[in-house]
Amino acid sequence: MKEQSIIKGCKRRDRISQKAFVDTYSGFMHGVCMRYMKRPDVAQDALQESLVQVLNGIDKYKERGKFKAWVKTVTVMKCLDLLRKERRFKYSDIDEIYSGLPTVTPTFDFTLEDIKAFFMELPDNYRVALNMFLIEGYSHKEIGAVLDISESSSRSLVSRGRKLIKERFKSEENAEEVRMSALRSVNLKII
Repeated sequence: MKEQSIIKGCKRRDRISQKAFVDTYSGFMHGVCMRYMKRPDVAQDALQESLVQVLNGIDKYKERGKFKAWVKTVTVMKCLDLLRKERRFKYSDIDEIYSGLPTVTPTFDFTLEDIKAFFMELPDNYRVALNMFLIEGYSHKEIGAVLDISESSSRSLVSRGRKLIKERFKSEENAEEVRMSALRSVNLKII
């Protein structure tokens, strides 16, 4: 079924079109949810709520811009709402957050899966800001507005998150220890 047919059918609340929407977009949406949520079960809940949000609010899509981008925005916002509800996504003094991060000797001897696993180990505030800035393409001003923080706090989170990633992967000492730690803590695959 073509995208325009799916959209029009979903606006009419046609079950076949809604199923086609779920079949077509749930994999994409699940990938977005996995980038924001640490646990696969929570990502699955976020996906379910995002699907419902899109289908119930599809009348709000005015067919300006790409439908997939609108779906992604709705999914990101739903993930952020769920993180806030869990009270895991709480911003406080940036220096206080930064000082509590573990220090580990980094390495170059990592696979993409190792990097993804480490990314999921990052504190929520860094992971979310990095996702929004690097992957979703939000500006610092937009991130600040969505997360209710200042633009400079967004810049700090992204900068410090990048620094953590660079530090983690810059030397070859303790490579196996770091790799095993990352893989033990996150037993999932990110799309």
